[in-house]
Amino acid sequence: MKILYLVHQFFPEYCSGTEKFVLNLATMMQRMGNKVKVITYSFYEDSFYDEIVGNILVKEFTYKGIPIKAFKYRQSPVDTHYALENKDLSQVADNFINDEGPDLVHIGHPMRVGELIRATNRLEIPYVITLTDFFLMCPKVVLSTSEGQLCTGPERGSICIDMCNEIPNSLIQQRLKSAEEILFNAKKVVAPSEFLANLFKKEFPAIEFEVVNHGISFSKRKKNRKRYTKEDGLVFCYAGTLAPHKGVHILIEAFKNIASPKAGLEIYGSGPDKLYIKKLMDLAEKDVRIKFCGQYWEDNVGNIFTNVDVVIVPSLCYESYSLVMHEAFSCNVPVIASSIGNLGEKIIDNFNGFTFKPGDSSYLTKLLYSLIKNPERLNELKVNLRYGIVPSVEQEAYAYERIYRQVINYKTYDIKKGGFNGEIS
Repeated sequence: MKILYLVHQFFPEYCSGTEKFVLNLATMMQRMGNKVKVITYSFYEDSFYDEIVGNILVKEFTYKGIPIKAFKYRQSPVDTHYALENKDLSQVADNFINDEGPDLVHIGHPMRVGELIRATNRLEIPYVITLTDFFLMCPKVVLSTSEGQLCTGPERGSICIDMCNEIPNSLIQQRLKSAEEILFNAKKVVAPSEFLANLFKKEFPAIEFEVVNHGISFSKRKKNRKRYTKEDGLVFCYAGTLAPHKGVHILIEAFKNIASPKAGLEIYGSGPDKLYIKKLMDLAEKDVRIKFCGQYWEDNVGNIFTNVDVVIVPSLCYESYSLVMHEAFSCNVPVIASSIGNLGEKIIDNFNGFTFKPGDSSYLTKLLYSLIKNPERLNELKVNLRYGIVPSVEQEAYAYERIYRQVINYKTYDIKKGGFNGEIS
């Protein structure tokens, strides 16, 4: 098969969960004998690109053996991060897709590539979409109201009118219509968790969803086999995107409330919001126990997690899956996380970790302090983690290859009924 992946951003510029998912899957499909390519939006300096097509800058290169076509608008529109339409991209979209001649297109994330999805449908090339967040339901992506409260979906836009009235209703309605078209025209819609699938099912009840968990590359993992005594110190860790909705400031506030010299906090990651990152650094200032350790790279996950004791996921928004949590589990490291979204489904208090109410830094302080005073409590949690099942990238790839074969081998697929129509081609 020749598989084309479309994604809103990609390595080496960005390395968050969605990008890891696409890279892992493309790599596995390539190893299984398929031809793959990634088309992605990008944010490099203009001098990086070597081709101009209309108002589009283009650069082709490879990353870890995966061919990539990166594009960027010469004049970026103000709605780049939430619109599903773009006149400049629509003029070249058919050529972008036709030039690759794919048997199938897989949408890793629809942000900034909406016109390429439409072109795929116009050209009658089957496509699969994996939902990795709430972008198609929410222009803010994180299902958060103007007051910072969580919601469970737009309810055809009625919730947006009440809770996010700074966004024009016409934009909400047009966006939901476009999102519905993207989902209905897909030959298969996949979600990495039941939680995410159920939220989308509530908003788009006619769509059938298949759940395929994201996989972990165990070849890059190392088991943390540390055992604890009463005298041991602890290193807590945050790894991932540094953004307000990820709640890193909540973690720093909670940690700073503990005076113990036996504890440290290591923060791995980066993010586009430089003001927020400065806020985090200012918040941590003068506390020598808090270290900002740079980017959270896939190749270094094993080394990071073998040298920390507990991973913290303090999200203030719903997590659709949380690769970081599963990566920690795969390295035998307990997790403390917000009791929200998929996080609450995976963590059992006092069994494989602990949960706390999102934003409750006081309770998080109590959890951290309890472990600092009694680090041996982690021993039982680490034993329990041995019985957990974390899917591998191989298992994920086999599941997707089955989906790809179904989509390509059958002429039509009725996604509303969840069944096949027609003959085997």
